[in-house]
Amino acid sequence: MASTSYKRKCLKLSDKVKIIEEVALGAGVTQLAKKYGVSKATICKIKRLKTQILRRTCTTFGSLGNRKTLKNAKAPKMENSLYKWFLKQQEKHVPISGEIIKERAKVLNEKLKETENFVASDGWLQRFKTRYGIRLLSISGEKLLAQPELVQPFKEKFMETIKELDLSMEQIYNADESGLYWKMLPEKTYPASFEKSAVGRKPENQRITFLACTNANGSHKIKPMIIGKAKNPRSFKNFNIPVDYDYSKTAWMTSSIFLKWFHQRFVPEVKNFLKNQQLPIKALLLLDNAPSHPPEQQLRSEDGSIFVMYIPPNVSPLIQPMDQNIIRLTKLYYQKLLLSSVLSKNPENISEALKQVTLREAVLNLHMAWNAVNQQTIQKYWNNLFCTKDQDEDDVLVSASLDVLDLLKIVNPDIVCTSTDINLWNEDKQINDVNKEEDMDSEADEDFPIEVTSGVTDAQAIQIFNQALDWAERKEVSYTDILVLRKLRAQALEDNAKHQFTQTKYAEYFSSN
Repeated sequence: MASTSYKRKCLKLSDKVKIIEEVALGAGVTQLAKKYGVSKATICKIKRLKTQILRRTCTTFGSLGNRKTLKNAKAPKMENSLYKWFLKQQEKHVPISGEIIKERAKVLNEKLKETENFVASDGWLQRFKTRYGIRLLSISGEKLLAQPELVQPFKEKFMETIKELDLSMEQIYNADESGLYWKMLPEKTYPASFEKSAVGRKPENQRITFLACTNANGSHKIKPMIIGKAKNPRSFKNFNIPVDYDYSKTAWMTSSIFLKWFHQRFVPEVKNFLKNQQLPIKALLLLDNAPSHPPEQQLRSEDGSIFVMYIPPNVSPLIQPMDQNIIRLTKLYYQKLLLSSVLSKNPENISEALKQVTLREAVLNLHMAWNAVNQQTIQKYWNNLFCTKDQDEDDVLVSASLDVLDLLKIVNPDIVCTSTDINLWNEDKQINDVNKEEDMDSEADEDFPIEVTSGVTDAQAIQIFNQALDWAERKEVSYTDILVLRKLRAQALEDNAKHQFTQTKYAEYFSSN
């Protein structure tokens, strides 16, 4: 009698577990071989490796997915610790990204000294995810597809207009809006595969829109505009607001708000600036084709000397100066101030500290962030519109990212954020607003560091500035003086962070990117 032959078949671990269970219930080798389409030798091998199979599957908290092998990780102790850490973060709904997992792996491997020359590559990450049943879930909005072939024709038209009207760099402006979730932490998450969705902690979704506008050489930055939901925010009581404020039902820009801004803020301020510079009263404002921007004919001064020019759709992301990191840098500076403020309020309970942040404080921080973007930086980000050469490495952005990363490490030492996470944090995603604020658990340092010196320590200075700010706001001190105190407090937080984390680690990380 001819023996039955089987094509080589590699069973999934989940099938091997089922076979072990069926063997325990009395199923025979021949019966199981026929059922699963494998040889009797394969069934016998599974029985022999029962202990190893069950040990491996029991240590995986999520589903086995399509995993088929029992191949060991090169650093099993590190990966086991990493997975336990990951589950702990998931229980607390702490946002976790792939880059965070890789950086955490490096830290654990260095601590455990389990293997030399460990590389947390994308391939390793994929294998780790497979071994432990982790899948990627990313919340992201669709981006408008850019069309590079339309860039050069627009540049030529733009340069012809400048030449025809004899406009200088001082007379060319760009404005753009961006959303800012002024209490939000990084949000890209990795749920375990047994979860149907990334439950996550509900983010602090309070959103404002801010409008940024500057001329081409950075010599004139228009007073920023902020759009919120409330007509008269409670925190604005007795507040000499340093920005223009308006409101809409969704806190988004509208045509009527933009039209009012153009005629009541932009035109008068530009005329005054050009007059002081002894320049002809004429100017061009570049805009993208956002639905909230009115038609060109409505955006002209009464004498027609100040007007707008629209950038074609799908071209704005490639050349619009505000899209070339001016707004991104402003957000980085804001995030630095937000984190400094949160840590100064309650470093041991970030959730409670976030709840104490008011729109008034957010406005002050955003105003400070906008002021921190200097003229030289603005000029650099206009270069892409006036020339075609590649830009150099952006040291300003790297430095700002480093500062934010330092503070994030204090907010939660167990999370290793990277520049990728910062970029995602900066994105203006359309997230449904949530009126009810939810707690956002965070594992902050239990002992806020105080350096023992003969004078006032950084941590002590933070407390002093907090008291001074409380006093200044009660006394209705001018916002310019309050900004000085906030800047000093931010400096104290930054210096304090440097005592906790060595700068060499950050330099090594960024040099590898």
